[in-house]
Amino acid sequence: MSSVWFSLGRESQEILNQYSNGSCEADECFCMIMSIEGYDKTRNHFINFIENLKITKPILHNGLVTVFKNYFSETEALHSKSNEAVGCSVENGFLTSDFGFELDMELAKSLSLSDSNPKKTSGNTPSLYDSSNEPSGSASHSITKKPKNNKSTPDSLNGNIEKNDGHTKTSIPGLQVANLSNHKHKKKKKKGNALPRQISNPPVIYWLRRDLRMYDNPALVAAASSNAPVILVFIWSDHEEDPLDVVATGGATKLWLHYALKFLNQSFVEKFGNGILYYNTKTEDSHNIMKQIIQQTGANTLFINDVYEPFLKERDDALCNKLTKSGIQCNRFHSYLLHEPSSINTESLGMRGIGSVTHFMECSRQSSVEPIGHPIESPGILPKCTSLPNSQTLDELELAKMPRRKNGSVIDWAAPIVKSWNFSEDGAWDALGSFLTEGIKKYEKESCRADHVNTCRISPYLHFGQISPRAILTEAKHMKSPKFLRKLAWRDLSYWLLSLWPDLPSQPTRPQYRHQRWSKNKSHLKAWQRGNTGFPLVDAAMRQLWLTGWMNNYMRHVVASFLISYLHLHWIEGYRWFQDTLLDADVAINAMMWQNGGMSGLDQWNFVMHPIDAAMTCDPDGTYVRQWCPELASVPKEFIHQPWKCPPSIMKRCKVELGNQYPNRVITDLEVAREQSLQDVVEVRKKFPDFVDRRSGNDLVPVDNGRLLIPVITRMEFKYKTTNPEAKDNPHTAVLRGYRSRKRDEAIAFANERDFLASTMNECVQRQERHQKALKQGNF
Repeated sequence: MSSVWFSLGRESQEILNQYSNGSCEADECFCMIMSIEGYDKTRNHFINFIENLKITKPILHNGLVTVFKNYFSETEALHSKSNEAVGCSVENGFLTSDFGFELDMELAKSLSLSDSNPKKTSGNTPSLYDSSNEPSGSASHSITKKPKNNKSTPDSLNGNIEKNDGHTKTSIPGLQVANLSNHKHKKKKKKGNALPRQISNPPVIYWLRRDLRMYDNPALVAAASSNAPVILVFIWSDHEEDPLDVVATGGATKLWLHYALKFLNQSFVEKFGNGILYYNTKTEDSHNIMKQIIQQTGANTLFINDVYEPFLKERDDALCNKLTKSGIQCNRFHSYLLHEPSSINTESLGMRGIGSVTHFMECSRQSSVEPIGHPIESPGILPKCTSLPNSQTLDELELAKMPRRKNGSVIDWAAPIVKSWNFSEDGAWDALGSFLTEGIKKYEKESCRADHVNTCRISPYLHFGQISPRAILTEAKHMKSPKFLRKLAWRDLSYWLLSLWPDLPSQPTRPQYRHQRWSKNKSHLKAWQRGNTGFPLVDAAMRQLWLTGWMNNYMRHVVASFLISYLHLHWIEGYRWFQDTLLDADVAINAMMWQNGGMSGLDQWNFVMHPIDAAMTCDPDGTYVRQWCPELASVPKEFIHQPWKCPPSIMKRCKVELGNQYPNRVITDLEVAREQSLQDVVEVRKKFPDFVDRRSGNDLVPVDNGRLLIPVITRMEFKYKTTNPEAKDNPHTAVLRGYRSRKRDEAIAFANERDFLASTMNECVQRQERHQKALKQGNF
């Protein structure tokens, strides 16, 4: 069957709307649409036309599918009896062949029989995610077919119905007009109250949260298909969004949210003439705001897509419970994740391995009772309520409010971020499309590269629901990049773990690690935050974060390893800084990742990024460092990642003085710092032996309210250091050396030999470093 999309005519859309309202039967609806659209188009694309009914009104959808299958099975049998090929095209409502005349008679016969012996339709209500129920002719969405800004709607049923004061208009040309029109009037007379019901139809409310899109938005589509005016509402509440002070709403995310709402509202207004109502609940809660809107508009139905942070889920559960008790219907949909956290269980696998993405994926597979399904099309209509309550403006939400200096001038820290991103739903599809056509070719082997765009810059769009994970999965599943697709599994895993450990952002999952020693050096923390550590790769990444709100995943590991394993600063400091500065800051993902990097998470990562050697892998020529640390732009590539080794004469020619144009290193002996990090963990493990499994040496984590201890993934070097505390060499070191170039090391040595002054100073520096190391080891 052809996958080309066609537009459903206005008359057919109106007929479909009448059927959805109960104004006509399935036989009548099908026959009228076929008389307008033609035999071929109906046969090939009718199932696509009615796709959205599968979600909003599955029983009605099943009725049309039954009629469709019955009719074409009969006509195919009739066609097989013919000795010569006959054209079946329809023009202006008439079939163009002798065989077409027989089909016309079949249409009339089916209409006359429908009154005396109407066909009964039955069937179980299909699930939103039940892809097995999807007819084989359903159009498949592809990246090349995605309409920009959803301005043109594909052929699956979108309800493009034109209304005039609550009436629906239908004009059917040709021979069938008299028969179909009379039958339609007969049905309306039987109904009697169809028109008053439409006029008195109360509006419905669609509450936007982190689902700022039109495509594959089940709550929005259901609201649009309710045959009632739709009120678009966005409520902002600082105290509800972050009741636990876990920086759930940092400055960067609020900035993104402001612009995402701005672009989405423009799309709603341009396409439907229906805009978003904004409310900032500084003193009231969302329930009171929603109750006021309901009282003022007479709305009796609420549509929302669920969010899964425990504190937000509790808010939504309480709000919907109150509204339901007061007679308001609350319709909640799942679309933010691929799997709802509550649907995952460990009955068959057990808890061993929890925290591993492989364990989670298998639990998901065995727990899933419904397939993920396919994305659904954007709504075709979104009727506006004629009487809307007062609301605030987007600016009054103060999401993008910039701080001011004492003299009153604005500190516009957001300017470089605004220049760097397209905040619209189209921006999400552009980012995905660019990755799937270019970046994905190198993603499996070179996603670490900081100097190349080999990663998918889609995380902010995914966080705010400007593109759904199901749409990404649909687009990317044929691209042969399991590493990329596993990112969606990691995302689902983080929300599952947050549902099991709600204090994930603030308390170690391994409780014994609450007693781990951490540095409280505020100057080191500030240097890390501002990109002034003296280690170019770390500084470049932190400056990129500050100026654009983003860095790739490999660089996040680099800066996290430096903060935790070399500066000994608490992982919570890194988590909170990321939450405030990342555009994609996500409580569940960030908390899980920082806990894992900070040794206290369920999956204790078996690697540490070396701040110099990692650069040989991700930025071998220094391109990335030169971009974000321009003061080092003239430094030769042999020295770009360790400028303290560059001969002074060369540094002078490059007009760089360490401690002036570029900062000195905050620490000088990385090996000693790492050894101290190991010792800190060993001390915790020795202090709490009951939380160490005697057989495997793995850490134990309490579950089931402390009634059960389960072993979790533990880094090999920690286990070795615990049993061999005096060993100087650890065969299980987790430090990733990266790709080290012998030629580069030789070039550094040669440059220092040629420059006598540099050689002398280098020897002095090495002597001083050896002296300091000896002092720390207690040899003097």
